[in-house]
Amino acid sequence: MRCLGEKFKLWTDTHTGLLPLLACMVAWSGWFIWRTSFVFAGRRVFCLFEDAMVAMTYARNLVEGHGLNWARAGAPVEGFTSPLWTALLIPVNALPLALRDRGLLVQLLSLAILVANVLLVRRLTLRFFSTLSARHWMPAALLTAFYYPLNHWALFGMESGLQALLTTASVLLALDIVHRGQDRHRELLLLGAAACLLRSDMLPIVAAIQVYVLAKGGLHERRQRVHWGQGLAGLAATVAGYSAFRWLYFKDVLSNTYYLELYRIPLELRLMRGVFLLGTMVSEHLLVLAAVGIGLALLARYRHDADGLAGRMALPASLFLIACAFSVYRGGDAGNLDLRLRANRFVVYVMPLVFVLFNALINQVAGWIAARQPDDDLARRFFVTLATILALTVADGLWLAADVGGNWMALLAALPPPEVKGEAELYARLRKLQGSIGPSGIVATSTAGIPAYFSEYQMIDLLGGNERHIARLPPSIPLRPEDFMEYAPGRVKSDDPYVLERYHPDAILDGGPGDRSRRLAAVGYRHVAEGDFWLREKRAAKGL
Repeated sequence: MRCLGEKFKLWTDTHTGLLPLLACMVAWSGWFIWRTSFVFAGRRVFCLFEDAMVAMTYARNLVEGHGLNWARAGAPVEGFTSPLWTALLIPVNALPLALRDRGLLVQLLSLAILVANVLLVRRLTLRFFSTLSARHWMPAALLTAFYYPLNHWALFGMESGLQALLTTASVLLALDIVHRGQDRHRELLLLGAAACLLRSDMLPIVAAIQVYVLAKGGLHERRQRVHWGQGLAGLAATVAGYSAFRWLYFKDVLSNTYYLELYRIPLELRLMRGVFLLGTMVSEHLLVLAAVGIGLALLARYRHDADGLAGRMALPASLFLIACAFSVYRGGDAGNLDLRLRANRFVVYVMPLVFVLFNALINQVAGWIAARQPDDDLARRFFVTLATILALTVADGLWLAADVGGNWMALLAALPPPEVKGEAELYARLRKLQGSIGPSGIVATSTAGIPAYFSEYQMIDLLGGNERHIARLPPSIPLRPEDFMEYAPGRVKSDDPYVLERYHPDAILDGGPGDRSRRLAAVGYRHVAEGDFWLREKRAAKGL
């Protein structure tokens, strides 16, 4: 009975606060989702982030019989970056719902994924990063649940939440294999296959996890080696199968987004921008990252690591560094200058692992306090609470950040996220364009998400995301290393004469007057100021 009583006490200690935490997370997320919507003509529209709307367009067009084709005409081009996420959006677009409501389902799906990730973070912390005298999990779970950059990307419809879930689950399985002797190789490699299908740049993460498992002796039994071989074959088949599909369907070796964002872009330029932006991210998270780095170094050097804590911490730490290295190699994200987000999509999904490492150090210190003051539970709980609050304020930029006030406003969702205003304006411009030229026609745009998804037009992407010729061009603007901050990945290639001569678009939904305006006026397009778009003169006359 005494043993059962101790187990029940341990269970209640480790579960206290879980349901309130998840309830608060769901409530906050619901409010954030509501804030991302807008009202047009008396009806609420749920709209996702630009890249997510591109994936939604592919899913919608497939359901409606146009194939995986953003343009609704011509040969299909792989202009999406996440095949698995795009596939998950297909059932959403098969439902008999208005287009303006489908985004809400994607946001709710992302919320469910984020909740699942918090549960896995809690399990990972309790299983591998706690001690018998200190089994605190709330710091990592709380930091993950309310980490604004991750929530922002995920709840705006991006695949970041699923990336985080697959990464956390993979770390959990890898540690089960190495430190508990469990045979989870097939499951781990299955998750790796899903991760590579989610984003091809997840391959270094998957490879690093396998290197860790092999280096730590995770294949010491024959059955494990057999299952590892089966899982590896499944992973290879997944990667090879999608590569074959890409070649047969899109007639290409790599995705069009690769050519657009990396091909013929100077490596030095990308590295300079990537290093600068990573430095900004590190400075915004400095106290948390410094605590983890110093703590890990001290554990590895001075502690008699009988339970292998430093070895376990090495895996999450290495995955964080790999994600940072890829972000630098790519040059950061196009929207990475927004300090409110403070972590781009290529790093944000591994931040829960950083919070797990921070929690591990909290448990070590709490265990040290418990060993020296066994009757003073208050001191231990005070330390855990204070460390968690400080880490949360640093992680979300509520203290010691470049824009503390803006970060508070963002976390409280006191105002709609800045992207919403632009989305609402673009949606309104699209409706005015439809009133001018009708529901059909050829439209060129530099914003590929909203116009394509909420219309029936045949589309041309002026920036090359879904246009093979433009994506393979060199940058259309001079890119000198010293001007690295002017470089926006995926937005530096264009060929307006090619688009106008080949496609003869009826309208161009782009920004206002500028260099493009003079070129368009010279070839017979008229600017409509009320909707801020351009109409071909003959089509404009018909519309009038």
